[in-house]
Amino acid sequence: MCVIAGATAIGKSSLGIALARALDGEVVSCDSVQIYQGLDVGSGKVSSGERATTRHHAIDLVRDVRKEYDAVEYAKDARAAIDEIASRGKVPIVVGGAGMYLRFLTDGAPSAPKSTAESKSNAKATMEAARVKGGWREACDVLRAAGDSVTPGKLSENDWYRLTRAYEIVVASGGRAVHEFAATPIDDAYDFRCFFLTAPRVELYRRIDSRVEDMVCDGMLEEAAAMLNAGVRAGECSASRAIGYRQSMEYLSLARAGEIEVNAETLLRFVDEAQQVTRAYAKRQYTWFRGEPEGRYLWIDASGDKDALARRVMDEFARDEHAGGGEEMSELSKAEENELKRYRAMLRRLNRTQTRDELLDRIRTRLM
Repeated sequence: MCVIAGATAIGKSSLGIALARALDGEVVSCDSVQIYQGLDVGSGKVSSGERATTRHHAIDLVRDVRKEYDAVEYAKDARAAIDEIASRGKVPIVVGGAGMYLRFLTDGAPSAPKSTAESKSNAKATMEAARVKGGWREACDVLRAAGDSVTPGKLSENDWYRLTRAYEIVVASGGRAVHEFAATPIDDAYDFRCFFLTAPRVELYRRIDSRVEDMVCDGMLEEAAAMLNAGVRAGECSASRAIGYRQSMEYLSLARAGEIEVNAETLLRFVDEAQQVTRAYAKRQYTWFRGEPEGRYLWIDASGDKDALARRVMDEFARDEHAGGGEEMSELSKAEENELKRYRAMLRRLNRTQTRDELLDRIRTRLM
């Protein structure tokens, strides 16, 4: 089975489709947001046309955006899809950058204590008290003091669901951190051939910035407005914590409350913030996958020709034995570090007055 991972905006989806067509396979998405119906643009979901020609699984599984959906559920749903694909003689191709989802899929879920109504309530109360006292940083310090110094560094800021669950686990286990629980062994019939796509960091950041700009222009704000209209607040559930959606919901909420004006200045400030947090997420993805077991992922430069990339992955996939490595590709040279210090996002669409004004008019007339 083929697994295509990599940083956001690196080109995983297009490669997955190319491989599915070449290998007579089907794609299994591995994305924590694409499982929600209606969250299409901001999650980078493949188009309906692409899904019509290449079958995709683990997309649109959840109708209610308020539902918390975690890596354990994903591993169960993805395994069922993989089994069904393989039963028809097709090649399962897992595509996505959700590191924990992929780990649970390949290794099994950790054997952490199960949640109870009491343990969940107590953990929520503790985290809420920490939030009121000092926000996210205070809550992370509470988790560290309880015995888990690793998890806070792996979570996106304000991912209260996973932070609270980590605290619940520490308390229920008498001080054991999440990472200390071994995965539940799985009887695995699949040979996972895992690849991690990378690119020079400045090039990747340019791709990220362009993608965020496209999402803002092409409908992510409408999807965020739909969540707000349904009574969902920014940050209160997994979907509204997702990068891009959270920033969109916060921007629209402030505008609706009259706390900011909808103008070019506030719009571009919002876009810049969304780009920054997405680049920070990509950085965390590099950190996560560098920490995966040695030899699991083969790191491949995805900055060149797309057809050549597909051929390279197919050649590696066809080998008798999978050979991972290449993590050193993520290390930055001094020149790259200096280049990143000077890095500034550049607008590609919203630098045009007409495009910006049309978007602002759309926000004022349809999303307020």
